[in-house]
Amino acid sequence: MNFRIRSERIRSWSAYLNKSYKPTNDKPMVKIAELAFILPALGLFYIWEYFSRFGIEYYDYFDLKDSLAVLYQNLMPVIYIGTMFSMFFTILLPDVLKRMNKGRTEAQTDEISENGFSNLTVILTVLLALFGFFILLKAHHLSLATIIILLVLAIFTGYFYLFVHKNIGYGFAIMLAFLYAEVRSGLDAKYTIEHKRTENIYLKQHSDSALLTEGDQCRYIIYKSSNYYFLRDDCKKMTYVYSITGTESTSFKSNK
Repeated sequence: MNFRIRSERIRSWSAYLNKSYKPTNDKPMVKIAELAFILPALGLFYIWEYFSRFGIEYYDYFDLKDSLAVLYQNLMPVIYIGTMFSMFFTILLPDVLKRMNKGRTEAQTDEISENGFSNLTVILTVLLALFGFFILLKAHHLSLATIIILLVLAIFTGYFYLFVHKNIGYGFAIMLAFLYAEVRSGLDAKYTIEHKRTENIYLKQHSDSALLTEGDQCRYIIYKSSNYYFLRDDCKKMTYVYSITGTESTSFKSNK
């Protein structure tokens, strides 16, 4: 009896996986125009969270170019991993699917050819994307709990977008993106504090001597935006902000 139930379940799952994937028909709420607003907001959120670790109010030095630059910088690992996995999509995946098609009936094969990918193809693609996301998270040495939370959100994003409702999927995607930005900002701030990067910085409009020298034991670079250098002095517990293009400079104490 149990064997028959298992066999029926296996046949049911096999039939579902071999069916042609039918995307949801709902109209997406988020369009290209909205993305033009969401993406810069995501970059600004990252910078705001990053500077909050140093007690700096970033919006006093706001520039939209900074959000686009930080997005490009943080997307480079994603682009790299995507390029590496693109070989699977272009070479290996078609061969795998071709071999799987041998076990399908002619009617199932015709249905998939007419309507697009099968459910199995979509699920394999999502699993591959999740694996790539996992590699990205591991590369940043995140805690296991953080990785699990982000992966669960990614799974919900894919499931709701592909099989339930696109707008719910978009909602989870936005939540995932901002949560990832918060995690990355904290991680990058911690890296900055631990490694204390230094280099020789000269801005003649502020001083004839160097504002920072390589190997300095007190000062280090917090961030370089399109218009400002942000320097931290641990010995004096001071933060210094120097304009790159003008003569403006500010300094203040910070307990962080």
